[in-house]
Amino acid sequence: MLRNGNEGMSTIPGFSQIQFEGFCRFINQALAEELDKFPTIKDPDHEIAFQLFAKGYQLLEPSIKERDVVYESLTYYSELYVSTRLIFGFDVQKQTISIGNIPIMNSLGTFIINGIYRIVINQILLSPGIYYRSELDHKGISIYTGTIISEGGGDRN
Repeated sequence: MLRNGNEGMSTIPGFSQIQFEGFCRFINQALAEELDKFPTIKDPDHEIAFQLFAKGYQLLEPSIKERDVVYESLTYYSELYVSTRLIFGFDVQKQTISIGNIPIMNSLGTFIINGIYRIVINQILLSPGIYYRSELDHKGISIYTGTIISEGGGDRN
C-alpha cells in the first residue's frame, strides 16, 4: 500500500533542538564536570605533582571546513586544551596543553565522523521498578497501565 507524502508518519517535535541542547549542556557543563574528576598525580618520593584545571579549558574552532571534512573523509572536531601545573619541589610550571579532540555538532545537529554525517539519538533509560500511567481512551474513560522494568533489563534470558 502506497501513501501520499508523509501521511501517517510522525516526527519528533523539536528533534534538532533536543540535540543542540544536549550538546551545549555537554560542552558548557558536563565536560568541565568530567575534567574536574581528574585527580592530582603525585610522586611523593620525588616531590612531583601534576594538576589539571578544568575551569580553564578551551575548545578551538575546527581547523578545516565542513565540506572539506566530508570530501576528505575526516572528522569535524575541535581541539581541547586545558591549563595544567607541574610542581617539582619548589619549582612550579604552568602550561596549557592539548588533551585530545572532540567531535563538534554542525548547524544541522549532526556530527561528521570519517566524512560521514552521523546523528546521536537520545535514549531515556528507566531505572528498575514499576511505572504506572493513567490515560483517557477515546470515550474519556481512564485506563491505568503499569510497566515493570527488571533490574537486568528486558533482554535477558
